[in-house]
Amino acid sequence: MEKILSAEELVIGCNYHTTWQSNSRMRFVLISVNGTKAKLSTRRTQRTFETNISDLIFIKSDYNKNKAKRIKNIEL
Repeated sequence: MEKILSAEELVIGCNYHTTWQSNSRMRFVLISVNGTKAKLSTRRTQRTFETNISDLIFIKSDYNKNKAKRIKNIEL
């Protein structure tokens, strides 16, 4: 079972899955966080939607981990 993420652990700009998605290959980009809601964008069509942050699963690929490190270093 995946760990539930808190708003502090989320990295805007990184790729996420959701707990409810119909296809396990879908990836979404986190655009913003507002309280308990997260705004995501589809990678291909750029359509946006909101979901609960508790539904997000960080994609643990090397690319996504390195992207998160780069983004966090820029924010410091």
